[in-house]
Amino acid sequence: MSDPCHEDGAVIELSEHEWQQQVLAALQVDGQRLTAPRQAIVRWIAAQHTPFSAEALTAALSPQPASVGRATAYRAVEWLRDQGWLARVQTERGDYTYARTLPGHHHHAVCTRCGALLMFEGCAMIDSLTSMLEAQGFQVQGHIVELFGLCATCKAQK
Repeated sequence: MSDPCHEDGAVIELSEHEWQQQVLAALQVDGQRLTAPRQAIVRWIAAQHTPFSAEALTAALSPQPASVGRATAYRAVEWLRDQGWLARVQTERGDYTYARTLPGHHHHAVCTRCGALLMFEGCAMIDSLTSMLEAQGFQVQGHIVELFGLCATCKAQK
């Protein structure tokens, strides 16, 4: 199994502006027009600092002049997720939300109080589990790591 992980465990900083510019460029490379609704969707998502639902996106943008309909919003979320620009994050309640990310292999830590998301690289912690499972004859082909807890701000307020 080739390991797509980095071993350094670095937290990845993701600015709104950089994410937005990279996504708009990716849309153009994919041959998609930069319509007003698409730009409004990308701009709204770029401004989100916590996971959101596709329904929240639709509700936030439906009254705007760009006239973003439910189908357009859901198609945009699906394309962004398929291309690696959105991560699907399962909440402790079992439902799914979305968070800005970058294409490639990353892991997430989600604050259970405010929903803040930390994106980090590194899979060193998976190595011992993978070795143990392989010793039992199980071939690991991939993994997803989502950690839940309190962010620094919420921990300080507790």
